[in-house]
Amino acid sequence: MEILGTESTTTSDTGVSVVIPNYNGEQLLRDNLPSVFAAVSKWGGTAEIIVVDDCSSDNSCNLIRDEFPAVRLIVNAQNLGFSKTCNTGMAAARYSILLCLNTDVRLEDNLLERILPHFTDPELFAVTPRILVEREGKNQGAVIAAYRRGFIRGGFIGINDVLPTRENLYAIGACAAYDAQKFKKLGGYSEIFSPFLFEDVDISYRAWKRGWKSIYEPSATVWHYSNATIYKDKTKRHRHQVIYFRNRFLFHWINLSDPSFVIKNLLTIMFRLLVSFLWLNFVYYRAFWEALAMWKSILALRDQEKPHRKLSDQAVYIRTSRIRN
Repeated sequence: MEILGTESTTTSDTGVSVVIPNYNGEQLLRDNLPSVFAAVSKWGGTAEIIVVDDCSSDNSCNLIRDEFPAVRLIVNAQNLGFSKTCNTGMAAARYSILLCLNTDVRLEDNLLERILPHFTDPELFAVTPRILVEREGKNQGAVIAAYRRGFIRGGFIGINDVLPTRENLYAIGACAAYDAQKFKKLGGYSEIFSPFLFEDVDISYRAWKRGWKSIYEPSATVWHYSNATIYKDKTKRHRHQVIYFRNRFLFHWINLSDPSFVIKNLLTIMFRLLVSFLWLNFVYYRAFWEALAMWKSILALRDQEKPHRKLSDQAVYIRTSRIRN
């Protein structure tokens, strides 16, 4: 095993770049970084571990420098949010496989040796392991596609449910291994979704439309202390809801291409806009107008992806839903 630190000038593409975005995650880094080193050590290949700090106000950077000197530390000049911070780390990565991790994820030590062999498949874009969220009783690693009321949805399975290796709707950004070349061809996480939410869904779906698949590998396991990295105080929950609905609009408006999918989505949105006031759901209206304000960017992103599309929405849905599996 070789872990390359900040002074290395190695340019070989054979290895794994672990990229961890961090914002005020001092304790999470202290708890979970040792499991990353253990997984790299057990695998035995060449790797680098990159932490991109998004202007933390805690002692995260000093912790990295003092206790984990082998980590490449990148510090943002200003707070950029999840997608931009991840893209910064991915752009600095040296190797052909990118492993994106949240700070609140702890790895089983056999993770890399279980997921990396899949990357011999030229059609593979991403792999996720079992991602266990014990307090919610969910496995976020297996994402089953559903299409209801004009929206594509990814459903998680129960923590004790068993599924074989299978094709996945998307690779959840909490722990996702990506083919670096394909990730960069896609332009990385789309920053229209800043500060967070749906960037991992979007890039996996855009990869699918290009014919590049995501898969779930159940023999590898990580534990995710979900929501530890998202705003939890009450004053910011309302904003979190607006961002969720706004980014859900953006994802569908950017990516849907089958006429039947597009029409159903628009009809559902029109109906919700007509009736949401009855439940005093003003979050939905604010999210809609914020998304609509980005219409020029949405059209530009649609035009950017259109020449590369090989699969229809229906084809992606069938391959990643329970219909096929």
